[in-house]
Amino acid sequence: MAGNLWGADVAQLRTLAQQFGKTSDNLLLQSSQLSNQINNNPAWKGDDAVKFRSEWNGSHRALIQKTAFALKQESKKLLTQAEQQEKASQSGGAGVSAGTPGPTGGSTPWGPGWMSDGDSPFRSGWDAYNGVLGLKAVPLGLRDITQFVTRHGEEVGDLLIAGDDMAAIKQFFNKDLWEASARSDDLRGAFSGTGDLLSGKFGDFTEMARGAGATDLGPWAKFGLNSAGHMLGGISVGLDGLDTVNAIRNGETGDAMKSGLKTALGVGSFFPPPVGVACMVAGGAWAAVELIPGAKDTIDGAFDVVGNVAEDGAEMIGEGVKNFFGF
Repeated sequence: MAGNLWGADVAQLRTLAQQFGKTSDNLLLQSSQLSNQINNNPAWKGDDAVKFRSEWNGSHRALIQKTAFALKQESKKLLTQAEQQEKASQSGGAGVSAGTPGPTGGSTPWGPGWMSDGDSPFRSGWDAYNGVLGLKAVPLGLRDITQFVTRHGEEVGDLLIAGDDMAAIKQFFNKDLWEASARSDDLRGAFSGTGDLLSGKFGDFTEMARGAGATDLGPWAKFGLNSAGHMLGGISVGLDGLDTVNAIRNGETGDAMKSGLKTALGVGSFFPPPVGVACMVAGGAWAAVELIPGAKDTIDGAFDVVGNVAEDGAEMIGEGVKNFFGF
């Protein structure tokens, strides 16, 4: 335990963290609203307008966003420090248990720190691993979609034109057709081989290596060989689900929306194609983009803005309902 944490007031730490977080959300919201007004106001013309728009888009807005991101990060650190202080203050391990609400409405995150802290070495390494997988998953998924459309897109289109929508839907969601299209692609191995091995999908790797004319492994054999991949995928879904729960409990709407969407994409990737393929492409692209320096902070900031707007909208609706019924 760091020396500067002994004797710290947990309630004040959490209050300050909440203030930092709220200020960060407000700054991002104001930045978005100002950008809309500055860039889309037809009444403001002339050299001064052009110059200020350039300065705003080039440096002013970036400075506000940087400040907001710094406040958000410091808010998370303060919450972590409050949790550490609370644990250090508990005599003999007694006291507030994980998940107990704090004095100011904050709560101790569920799960050990190496899992619940998104900035822990484990979580940072896990994000990097998923990002590398994403770099392989996106071209693989796009290749599968292209192959299916090339081989069966015309059939689906003809059924739609003939008015047989149900048959078209069945054709489009036919798992066997998707898998056959993928195996008949001579170039697919270049996209899938490394990705299948890294993700533990040894059954998919074996089946694809045997080629289009080979006999299927069989569902149980393939499932067994893919068991490591299922476990790794389940861990990702579990971690995103844990983030969602902790964000909801802490009232972090934007973070809850972001983690919830990641969880949904992770669950969706287990579904048969085309749902699984679409979720794999979207989730892989997301993970790969977050490898870019600064991209994760930008995505987090965007969700914070959306979450702040949602909170304000819900509050306005609630007040309107109260006023309407005279509460």
